[in-house]
Amino acid sequence: MRNVVYRTFFSIFLGIFTIFSAINQYCYAGPPDDDTHSLTLKECLISARSQNPIILAAQEKVNELIADYNAARSRFFPRIAFSSYITRNDPDRLSAGGPGAQRLYSKESLYSLTGKQILFDGFKTYFSTKAADAGKAAQMKETEQVLHDVEFIVTEAFYRVLEADENIKVAKNALEQRRDFERLTDAYYNAGKVTLLDLLRARSQVFEAEQAIVEAQNARLLAGMILTRAMGIDGDSQITISGNAPEIFPAVPDFNTLWRQTQKTNSEIKRLDLDIEKSKILIKTAKADYLPEISLQGSIGNRHQDTGGTQDEYIAGVFLEIPLFEGGLKRAKVAKASSQNLQLIELKRNRIDQLRVELMDTRNSLENARHGVDTAKQMIRANTEGYNASLSLYKYGKAIGLDVLQAQVELTRSQFYFISNAVAYEINCARMKQITGADLSVLESATK
Repeated sequence: MRNVVYRTFFSIFLGIFTIFSAINQYCYAGPPDDDTHSLTLKECLISARSQNPIILAAQEKVNELIADYNAARSRFFPRIAFSSYITRNDPDRLSAGGPGAQRLYSKESLYSLTGKQILFDGFKTYFSTKAADAGKAAQMKETEQVLHDVEFIVTEAFYRVLEADENIKVAKNALEQRRDFERLTDAYYNAGKVTLLDLLRARSQVFEAEQAIVEAQNARLLAGMILTRAMGIDGDSQITISGNAPEIFPAVPDFNTLWRQTQKTNSEIKRLDLDIEKSKILIKTAKADYLPEISLQGSIGNRHQDTGGTQDEYIAGVFLEIPLFEGGLKRAKVAKASSQNLQLIELKRNRIDQLRVELMDTRNSLENARHGVDTAKQMIRANTEGYNASLSLYKYGKAIGLDVLQAQVELTRSQFYFISNAVAYEINCARMKQITGADLSVLESATK
């Protein structure tokens, strides 16, 4: 009976332990295993938007200019300050009435509350506030352009990693083909059907394929490092991406359509327009210093002297301040603001010319890559057929080894060419978005 009780108790204890072990296993809240997760391009862009230091710094710059706007706007409100002092003077100092006059005070204290409200300052405060608001809007456009720049860097690095991965696959496949051909050539050489030169050529092609793998792996390491830095990930850990070479390559709109879209949505052009508007406002701000300032000022307080006692006092009135001479300071401020305005106008003109050239170059590269993809597909189809035919003829002794090696090289080269053009198409699409500020799909719909 006792054994039955022990067995029952042990079974219950074992069941409870098993349940808690399962709960502990499924409720573990540790970090996920990053090595098993492959990142898509969308996930890489999301990480860059939230962690890239350049984007974070640009966003923080907006907060700085918001503070500048609030500082400029504060002059619309009155300034209220509390002041006080306590002094001790020589009691034997000479008074205005001579030595026989009334004894002067030796201690004095004052506690006062002062206020100043600007009534008119030549609209200097108004223009300063307006300029600060334009500067804030310009920085927002600058932040938007920085976001496009970082997105292009991430996209380019992502597809460079993808290109390296695809090149590694092609190189490994080519290596297997060339090793098989080397073994076949070695067997023919031992049988006396081919010369030593054929065998050495086959082995050299094996070394060439191995070299291609090494180069692709090194390119993958570099692109992966650029991608992690653009995503804002610290450390030297390599990430794994998820994606395939693109399969759809739509046509590119004409240059005039692209340029019209660029003028509408390019963040850099909008920022330059806002900077020019800000510089014009700053000219008005500098000219406002020539006008007088009218303010309402007042003070109320309590003064105490050791000889005269304690008494409340106040003062209030309207004050007028007219600038007469400051050594040419105002004229220098106006000249500086006017020069900055002219500089921005010329910078905008130069930048527009650069954008037109960059847009034309990107469109041409995009169109070249699209046609290159079609060419590469035909090349792969023809070179695959040529390689299979030359290998079959070689096995029956109707072709030489050089024909097979040449077919292998052309097939591998056409596969690399397809990957290069497919990746170039996507990178140039990202570059097009960086310049125009809109996706290529938006441009296509606008064209239609």
